[in-house]
Amino acid sequence: MAAGEADHAAQRLELYPTMRLQRLGSIAVVQPVWQGEVAGPSLTCDLETGTLALAEHPRVDKGYTDVFGVLGLTRLEAGPALVLVTGIEQVAELRGHPLYRVTATEVLADTRNGRWKAADHRFLKLLKSGTDPARYGGSLYLAYGGDATLSQQRYEAAQADPKTAALQPWQRASTEFFWNRALAQPLLEAGLGRFVPPTFMGFAEQLRGLRLQGGTRQGEHVADVTLIARRSLRRPGCRQWRRGVDLDAAVANFVESEQLVVIDGGMVQASYVQVRGSIPLLWSQTPCLKYKIPIRIAPPARSDPVFAEHARQLIQGYGECVGINLANQTGREGKLSAAYADAARAFSTGGPGFRLEPFDFHKQCGATNYERLGLLWESVEKDFRRFGYRFRDNAGTAQAQRGVFRTNCIDCLDRTNVVQGMLGRKQLEHVLQRLGLMPEGASLPQAFPEVDQAFRVMWADHGDEVSRQYAGTGAMKSAFTRTGRRDIWGLLDDGAKSLTRYYLNNFEDGHKQDALDLVTGGYRIASDKPAPFQPQGSPAVPLLLVAALLVLAWLNLQALRASSDGLLAVPPVALLQQVAAPAAAAAGALVLIMKLGKNLVDKPMLLPGQAVPWH
Repeated sequence: MAAGEADHAAQRLELYPTMRLQRLGSIAVVQPVWQGEVAGPSLTCDLETGTLALAEHPRVDKGYTDVFGVLGLTRLEAGPALVLVTGIEQVAELRGHPLYRVTATEVLADTRNGRWKAADHRFLKLLKSGTDPARYGGSLYLAYGGDATLSQQRYEAAQADPKTAALQPWQRASTEFFWNRALAQPLLEAGLGRFVPPTFMGFAEQLRGLRLQGGTRQGEHVADVTLIARRSLRRPGCRQWRRGVDLDAAVANFVESEQLVVIDGGMVQASYVQVRGSIPLLWSQTPCLKYKIPIRIAPPARSDPVFAEHARQLIQGYGECVGINLANQTGREGKLSAAYADAARAFSTGGPGFRLEPFDFHKQCGATNYERLGLLWESVEKDFRRFGYRFRDNAGTAQAQRGVFRTNCIDCLDRTNVVQGMLGRKQLEHVLQRLGLMPEGASLPQAFPEVDQAFRVMWADHGDEVSRQYAGTGAMKSAFTRTGRRDIWGLLDDGAKSLTRYYLNNFEDGHKQDALDLVTGGYRIASDKPAPFQPQGSPAVPLLLVAALLVLAWLNLQALRASSDGLLAVPPVALLQQVAAPAAAAAGALVLIMKLGKNLVDKPMLLPGQAVPWH
């Protein structure tokens, strides 16, 4: 392509897909490049002052780093930090555009100017870990076209409105899922939106070229099935530090999952959206070293109005909503389920739009009887058919999705993903049956076993990725989602994940929570606000003391046994002083550690009040 043609093509780009980074002292130059040619003025950032500008710059052809987008800029008290995407991999194609996963990032800051204090370095560390795909910035996705933060139904509505369609990509992006919106704000305000691809955190995977032949429709047909999850940035965070709803009606672990089915290259397109989110009441379960953490619930007078606002937001955004509550209906979880049912009942007296469907997953399915999920399907099948899904074909048939299932358990991870996968399979089966590609009454495993296996793996991958973001491990029960079977190996895998979650929740998630709050803009650095970092307690030294006392008791026991004719010959006083006393001291220390547990865990420091937002 000639240089003039390349310039003309570059002018049509809404977002620059390729750039080159060059450091010139404290100046960072990001030059857009398209098909080997300079595509426009370069972005320059002064890493001492934070000044952003567009400037003509000689072509950068050596000593550069490839860049695939600018996530944004954070202004620390000592100077700015510029966050760049330096690695991507394609995972799907969405609306004719490649969808990429971010695989590498780089944070640029000039830490040698003499103004950097300990607090600035801690903020910079949080920013790096919060955007690093190998730490807490994993599962970021972007596309240079096709508005990837929008579901298909919302995308088509935006394109149908000339005013909306004419907006820049960041202006069309969903405010709920535009993960780097806060980071990007300084660049957007400076008119540098073409350098900033809106990203979402979540999941994306695509099954391409699925061969379908059967039913009443003649010939072989090809399907692509794409699964996308978009995590809300309104109440982001970790499993135990973000529970329930906040005072703005935003819930923890709110994720929109969209399943797209495309038949024969676009002759038929279908989109099905589900959501998950923490039980929408004011409740908390903050780490305290206990394995089973007590649940605290705010009084109904505080919770019910916030629940009502959350329900109204769901209805406004998705239409009618059926909440599927998979939490236990008895015990600790039962109290929360009862409060949820009361709030939903109170809301329904004011008008329709939200209905709660309780299904005690553990009671109904136990550890292995997952075929009983059919009971849940019988309860919601009419809602499923009434809500429908987005459907369009080349014959002019068009149908909108008119409602949504909102599924939760306690964590909205393990049980939730099993049920969402079931609903996703029901939608795929419905699409294939309405097109005559699968006999009425047949199931996906019966008609297309290979497709069903690939579909199960994709939904299990989806559950694992969403779980890692919130809890630090893959989803429990994912073995069933992958294979359709529940066995001893799946139970052992769940046990290992449960122990890993315990460790992460108590000893690492405070730092992760701070990183997410900084990246998503929940916490904003201000020069007139002192940094909130404080020394934290740790159970390491007390636990070492307990271990030392137990080792001492064991060594003394072995010594006494060796010096006498067995334990029965050891004087009771010696046993009491040399064995029982250190063992009792260890037990007492352990009890004290557990009693003081909430002071010894890794706590978030930027927004500590958000763990219990009604206090």
